[in-house]
Amino acid sequence: MAESKDASFDLNQPYYGPPIPPTKPPSTLPPSDRSRGRESFSFYKLLCFSFKIFTLFLIFVGIIVLALWLIYQPLSIKVYANDASLLRFNLSSTGEKLAHNLTVELSFRNPNRKYSIYYERMDAQAWYAGGIQQIGSVGFPQLYQERKSTIPVRLGIEGESAVAAGNMEQVRQSYNREKGEGFFYVRVKIYATVRLKMIVVKSVKFKPDLDCFLRIPALFNATSTAAGFHPTECDVNNFS
Repeated sequence: MAESKDASFDLNQPYYGPPIPPTKPPSTLPPSDRSRGRESFSFYKLLCFSFKIFTLFLIFVGIIVLALWLIYQPLSIKVYANDASLLRFNLSSTGEKLAHNLTVELSFRNPNRKYSIYYERMDAQAWYAGGIQQIGSVGFPQLYQERKSTIPVRLGIEGESAVAAGNMEQVRQSYNREKGEGFFYVRVKIYATVRLKMIVVKSVKFKPDLDCFLRIPALFNATSTAAGFHPTECDVNNFS
């Protein structure tokens, strides 16, 4: 009897159904602010996507350039001293001054079929007496060389250079000995800054140096003048 009372008591209790979750409060932002937020997010995504495309493009171009560079490895230029003369080359009686007028006719040969060359800067220095006495220096204007071509380059250094006190004896000995032989030995060094160009792509800058060892006949010596100057190939280092 007690059990039926309990059951009737349970059935008579009111039932309100399952619990209802709380509803999300509406956004407090006005519609204009929500619209601007979506626009900012879309612009950010577009900017990121554009940056990724640009980065992939640069990587692709870099791979193509590297592949072409490896396939068409550039050949070093060839430089020749075709003629050289010393119209004046006199050491003062005290050995303190060396007057000079040096002219060198050079030719630059580009053997590459795929690359043209920009000579953006070239500076030449002339040295005497085993490289201890600088005769002078000169700069060249910028040059452009086509593929498979040869261009002439004229070097002229004129003036008077002072001989350091510590070098006077060695310069004097070299001058007297070579004057007796009828040939003066001059070293010309050229420091260049160049870039290669293939179609529309230019390489990075690199700095080769050219070294020319010249045996120049003395004008006052008939025998050496008759023998003349023998064309000389210059050394080219650090090209590409």
